[in-house]
Parts: sequence; structure tokens; C-alpha cells
Amino acid sequence: MTSSRDLITGYSVHLDEDHHSPTSGRYSVRLVLNDDISQAMPYLNAKLTEKLFDRENSILIGTCNGRRYAFRPREIQVGIVDEAGKAVPLAEAAVELVNCVWSERENIAPDYNERDLPPVFEVFKLLPGTNCRECGCPTCLACAVELRNGAMSIPCCPVLGTPQYSENRQKLQALLNK
Repeated sequence: MTSSRDLITGYSVHLDEDHHSPTSGRYSVRLVLNDDISQAMPYLNAKLTEKLFDRENSILIGTCNGRRYAFRPREIQVGIVDEAGKAVPLAEAAVELVNCVWSERENIAPDYNERDLPPVFEVFKLLPGTNCRECGCPTCLACAVELRNGAMSIPCCPVLGTPQYSENRQKLQALLNK
């Protein structure tokens, strides 16, 4: 339900097959918005963690309540789900986040700071190089691209969670959060 103070007044939810694991039953959740949310991005940037704000290309990637989001002027990508039925609640939560931040913008200092993305190869060098596919990517290089772009987060790689890779995990965390 929307109110007159809401920035997003309508949207459609799309499930796109996970391009890393075709036929896996995993889907990317994408919202196509009726409204342009560009003006909310500096306020969202102030509220999100683990973020990248590319003002020139109008994209904001960040985390809120443990969920990774990618915001564009007329689109929000929420992430990967393993059941189609989970898409609508995730979409509703994304819309609620934007509308809530927008309605509270008078009390939020907008954040226009950007963070440069590290080179993909720098991310790749810190991954295990096993190409195990447990993260859903066909190779560790593909995983590095997704990590660097914010489409995946470090816990996606179970090998990095082992004690043997704890130093790499810490370095990767620092590199991705610069």
C-alpha cells in the first residue's frame, strides 16, 4: 500500500534465471519501477552499509538488514532466491526501504560519497582458486567479478570461511569496504 509521501508508487517484479547456475531453480529478483528514485539515492547511501555509490552511472549498491541491493533510477535488484515465492516479499521489503528512507529524508544527511571499485584481479587473488562452484559461479574469476560489483557478498564462498583462508577473507573484506 502506498501513500502520497511514497516515492515508489508502482512496480513489477521479474524473476530472471540465475545466469551463474542455469536450471538450478535460483532466480534474481528485479523490480522495474514506475517512478524514478534517483533523488533518493543520496539518502539511501547514508543508510546502507557495504556500499558503492556511482553517481555518474546512477547506481547504488549496498546492504541493509543483511540483504544486498542494487538501486538504479527505475530498477532495484534484490538478489538471488531459491524459490519463486520468495520474490514478492523481497520486492515489498525493497520498496518499503526506499519509501521509508524517502519519507524520513528531512532527518537524514544525504551522503554523496562514492567508493571506487577495486580491480577484479585484486579480488581474484584473494579467492581460493578452487573453482568449486559452491558460490554459484562457474569459476573463482566469475565470483571475483560478482564480489567486486556487489552482486555477491563474501560469505558466498564457503572455502573462504575455513581457517586456512581467514587472512585472505580479512584482506578481501578490507579491499571491498574501502
